[in-house]
Amino acid sequence: MARSAKANKQRRLIQIALVISLAILFLVVRFVERVDEEGEPGDRFEIVRVSDGDSMELRGGDRLRLLAVDTPEKREPLYQEATNFTSDLTLNKIGRLVYAGARRDKYGRLLAFLYIDSVLINEQILRNGLGYLYLFKDTDLDRPEVRLMLQAQREAIDSKIGLWAIERAPEPYYVAAAGAFRLHRPGCRSIRKLAPHNSRIFDTREEGLRTGLSPCRNCKP
Repeated sequence: MARSAKANKQRRLIQIALVISLAILFLVVRFVERVDEEGEPGDRFEIVRVSDGDSMELRGGDRLRLLAVDTPEKREPLYQEATNFTSDLTLNKIGRLVYAGARRDKYGRLLAFLYIDSVLINEQILRNGLGYLYLFKDTDLDRPEVRLMLQAQREAIDSKIGLWAIERAPEPYYVAAAGAFRLHRPGCRSIRKLAPHNSRIFDTREEGLRTGLSPCRNCKP
């Protein structure tokens, strides 16, 4: 009888612990969902580590991926320069995050435009030729931050600085799928089945990237 009472008590304690755990999880999820796009106090974070030109860690443990910009990966040209540039602008400073759509990606990272004081870091990376504009859909172009970033990329192209100063063997032409935001070499496997009537053709790499396209990660035009 005593064993039965002890077992029942243990089951009740386990049930109570489970209920408390579920309640805590619910509160955490609701907190994440209620993050506003405007600069509420919870949107201000200190940057404590810069992983590369477009990724960093925030005090408290969150990771941040800058929206609409793609900087060089390790072993690619100007990787270290992009990482150092972002570090100089952000490390140990308090930033304000502005969200657009989903707050997090599939890896759990925050997705945002980052302001340090009034400076849009995403834009400054492009203005200095240390990354590419990286969009996914037409409505991205409606955001004021993206319009600033596209203009910054065009100015970097015209100035031939950073990534735009690297000499590349030209292709006869470049291709993008209608409605997509990646620029490809004509032989890229990503567009192998692309129908001609769904294609956009550009004479030069720069012509395509000036419109807001970014280089395909497979063929790397």
